[in-house]
Amino acid sequence: MLIPLVQRPEGMAALFTLRPTHMQAHGGQVSFPGGRVDPTDADRWYTALREANEELAIPPDAVEPLGRLDDLVTVTGYHVTPWVGLVAPGVRYRPSPAEVEAWFTVPLLTLADPAILRTMQSRRHDGKRRLTFYLTEPHTIWGATAHMVADLLEVSGMAPLSPG
Repeated sequence: MLIPLVQRPEGMAALFTLRPTHMQAHGGQVSFPGGRVDPTDADRWYTALREANEELAIPPDAVEPLGRLDDLVTVTGYHVTPWVGLVAPGVRYRPSPAEVEAWFTVPLLTLADPAILRTMQSRRHDGKRRLTFYLTEPHTIWGATAHMVADLLEVSGMAPLSPG
């Protein structure tokens, strides 16, 4: 999985995709570019670059690796290795209609604003799982994507305090 960062006039921003509603897995949800590891992939960084290229036509050589976040396993059983990469200016995104309905960016400063952060305890999983939501425009970011955003903000020293 690639967490693409892009420089915008308002500062550094994360680039998100919206999965088409017709997709069987996580249709209609906000995500980062990513997908299954192919047997021919050299490693998970290569997988992240390949998937970003397939989904948004981001050339692999246009992404500078910035680091890797901790792996996570989603409630649906997917093992995700999130890589953070800086996308070079001037890249023209061309979403694959089969995998991406739309793309959008959200400034990291906006994501770090505690006013848009919501958390709650899940009623499933014996109430042991905390769910995080970022109320952004044009879409709410939640689930594994919100978890990765929270991790990114934490490691970058921008994590907002959880609402009381």
